[in-house]
Amino acid sequence: MKKLTIILLSCTFLLSGCWDTREFKEVKLGITAAYDLTEDGVYTNTILIPNVQNSAQGPGQESTQFLTATGNTSSEARTNIDRRLSSTYSPSQLDVVLFGDKLARQDIYPYIDAYYRDPRMHLDVVPVVVKGNAQEALKVVPKSEMRPSEYIEGIIESEVDTTNTLETSLQAIGSELYEEGEDFALPLLQVGDAGQTVSYEGLALFHGSSYTGKDIPFDHTTLFLLMKKIKGKMARMTVKIHEGESPEPDNYTTINIEDFSSKITSKPDQQHKVRTDITVDLTVMIQEYPQDHLSLSKLTEVKKNLEQALTDQAKETIAIIQKANSDVFGIGRSIYGHHSGYWKKLDWEKDFKEIKIVPHINVDIRSRGIFR
Repeated sequence: MKKLTIILLSCTFLLSGCWDTREFKEVKLGITAAYDLTEDGVYTNTILIPNVQNSAQGPGQESTQFLTATGNTSSEARTNIDRRLSSTYSPSQLDVVLFGDKLARQDIYPYIDAYYRDPRMHLDVVPVVVKGNAQEALKVVPKSEMRPSEYIEGIIESEVDTTNTLETSLQAIGSELYEEGEDFALPLLQVGDAGQTVSYEGLALFHGSSYTGKDIPFDHTTLFLLMKKIKGKMARMTVKIHEGESPEPDNYTTINIEDFSSKITSKPDQQHKVRTDITVDLTVMIQEYPQDHLSLSKLTEVKKNLEQALTDQAKETIAIIQKANSDVFGIGRSIYGHHSGYWKKLDWEKDFKEIKIVPHINVDIRSRGIFR
């Protein structure tokens, strides 16, 4: 009898529903959402909801529904969207959230606060900044895409794999939103080709929870990510290492990053308040070097020119970051953790722009192709 009672109690616990359980038939899942501000400063929420029609002949066909509503908060806008749906709209299954740059410059936190408070929300959603109105990017549906709802997500995943953007989410930026001493960057998109495509443009730099309006351009993002100790499945850069050669391609080389290491060290420096050294060691394979016709007899010169060109690029990136007052290397957090007494003397809001950040880029050319 005792054994039977235990079995019955166990079944009761296993079969009992969670407090927040909702049937799928009660909910319409939004896969992508866009947040914008109108010219009058009114918050606008646009959602993309994929609908799959079942087919006895084979795979179902997907159609896409777009709905836009305004509101004083994101929750109110969702409520206004619900008024036009046969069932409740749930942002709990969003994959990507797009922020128009006007809204992002003001502050994104009021629009993501619910994600950190509501246990039904998942924090894997990827936040992205869009130049102009985010809803315009949401509505781009190229004919070549089998599943329109995965178009933007696919762009981001591709750029992560090729070390052009970082893998991020609302969970990943949570600590930077709440703690002093480190900022973050988000993927930056732009609508092009007369509204027919969306392109990845670089990384949007944030200070606190606001977009600074300054970006790391696309051709600088790979080295920046390597400096931050981030590498995707592959990393490739095209670098200008000569001037005045003809034809123009002879001035460039394309390299694949085979291996790398990065070290960031920060310490108090009375002259500059803080000095940070970023040392990056790259092992590369030369993929293209048109000028040398495959013999690469000037290997030493190419190595030297590569190191100089990449160091100059790193300095340009650092200048953009400091002008934006965006501590994306987490230098402040490092100083706070290792030199807490010195940190108290700093006014990081002002001092970050003035500290000395020095890049050191070292290149080892391991391979130069199938011809020797």
